[in-house]
Amino acid sequence: MSRRRVAWATIGTVALLLSGTPAANAAEGRAPDVRWAHSVSEDLGTLAVSISSDSAITGIRAHIVSAATQREVAVVEHEAFGLVSGTPDDGVWHTKQPLNLADLGSYTVRIEAADTDGDRTTDDSAGTLAYYVAAVVEDVRTDRTEVDNDHRQVRVDGLLKGRWPATRELKPLADHPVDLDVDYWTEDTVRTDAEGRFSGTVTVNDAVPIQVVYRYDGKHPNVLYGESPLTRIGVRPIATRWTVQAPAEARTIDFGQQVTLTATLERETPQGWVPLEGQSGGVLFEPSSGGQFTSVGYFTTGGDGEVTFTHAPWETGSFRVASHSDDPFIASASSNSAKITVLRASAFTSFSAVRTQDGSVHVEGAMDFPDGWTPATIPVHIQYSPDGEQWTDLLTKEAIWSGSGHAFSADIADAKDGYFRAHFKATDSFRAATSKTAKVSR
Repeated sequence: MSRRRVAWATIGTVALLLSGTPAANAAEGRAPDVRWAHSVSEDLGTLAVSISSDSAITGIRAHIVSAATQREVAVVEHEAFGLVSGTPDDGVWHTKQPLNLADLGSYTVRIEAADTDGDRTTDDSAGTLAYYVAAVVEDVRTDRTEVDNDHRQVRVDGLLKGRWPATRELKPLADHPVDLDVDYWTEDTVRTDAEGRFSGTVTVNDAVPIQVVYRYDGKHPNVLYGESPLTRIGVRPIATRWTVQAPAEARTIDFGQQVTLTATLERETPQGWVPLEGQSGGVLFEPSSGGQFTSVGYFTTGGDGEVTFTHAPWETGSFRVASHSDDPFIASASSNSAKITVLRASAFTSFSAVRTQDGSVHVEGAMDFPDGWTPATIPVHIQYSPDGEQWTDLLTKEAIWSGSGHAFSADIADAKDGYFRAHFKATDSFRAATSKTAKVSR
C-alpha cells in the first residue's frame, strides 16, 4: 500500500471512532457505582451489596478479607447473589445463603462489578462483613406487672441465645453476663447457666419499663449486643381521701366575712384509714357562676393529717382541697366543701313619697351597693301599708344609674293615705334592703 493510502486509512479510522462506533460508546459508558456492602443487620452471615449503573448489573464478585490478618478467606461469585430490592441497574443484592467462614470476626469486603455495557469497577473497601454471633434474648418473664408501696421487688427470668451467622442456628449462651435494666439504667447483672437461662431481682420505684440487655463482654468478643422488648411495670398507689368538716361559720355569709375550713387527709391501710402526715397540697375556690378554680392557699399536713385554712371568698362558690405527692406510691386526692353563699350589701340612700295636686302620690329614691358590685337589673318594689304593719306591692320600677346613685321614681294614681316604702328583694348574690317609711295623707 502506498503512503497516501495508509494516511487515508488512518484518517478514516479516527473519523469512525469520533463518529460514535461501539468502541467509543463503551469508552464513554458509566462504570458501576458500588455504594456500600455490609452484613444484613438481622442476619449477620448474609452479605448485602448496593450497586447502580447506567445498564443492568451482570456480574458481582465479592472478596472477603480478614481485618485481623489482611488475608482473603473467601470469594463470592455472582451466582450466589440475588436482587432483593430496586432494579438490576440500581438495586440491593443479598447472598442467597449466609456465608460459611471458618472464623468469627470482622471482614473487609472488596467488590468487583460489571454491567451489560461491559463497564467494570472495583471497590477495594466497599464495606464490612460483621461475621459475629448475634445475642437473642427470649422468654423474658416477670413475676408481677404492678408494684405497690410494700412490694417493690420484681423477679426477672429469661433465656439468652446466640444466632450463628453461617447457619442462623440459635444456641444457648452459657456463663454470659446479662444486664437487668430498670428505666434504661442497669440495676443488676446476672450470669446465664449452662442452658442459657438467667434470673434476677430488681427494685422498681415508679411506673417504668424493665428490659433485659446483653452488652459487649471482653470474655466473649464475638457475641454482639442483644435486647428484649420492654416490659411495662405499673404502680398501684396507696388510696388517700380528704374529709372536709363543715365551716364553723354559717354557710351564708356577708361579703368580706372569713370562713374557716378544716379538712383531714387519710391513707388506707389494712387496719383502716389513718391520718397521712407531711403531704403538700393547696386549696382552690370554684365560683358557682362557672368560673375557673382559683388557688387561694397552700399547706403541708401535720401529724394528725389535718389542715385548717381561713379565707374570705369574694363570691358564692365552694372550696376544693387537693393533695399531690412526689411519691408515685401515694395517690392524689381532692374533695369539695359545702357551698358557701356570699351576699353583698344593698342599701337605700334616700326615699320620699308626697301627695301631688292631682291627688296621686309621687315616690322617688336611690340605692347603693357598697361592696363594689351591682346587680344586672335592680327591680325596686314600691309597697303600701295602711297602718305601717302589713305591706302590699303596688308596682315595680327599675333603678337606673343617675351619676351619683341608682335612682328610681314613680307616680301612683288614686293612692290612699297611709305609708309607703321601697323594697329590694334578696338575690343569689345580694341581700335584701328596705327603705325608710314615708307617711302620706291629704
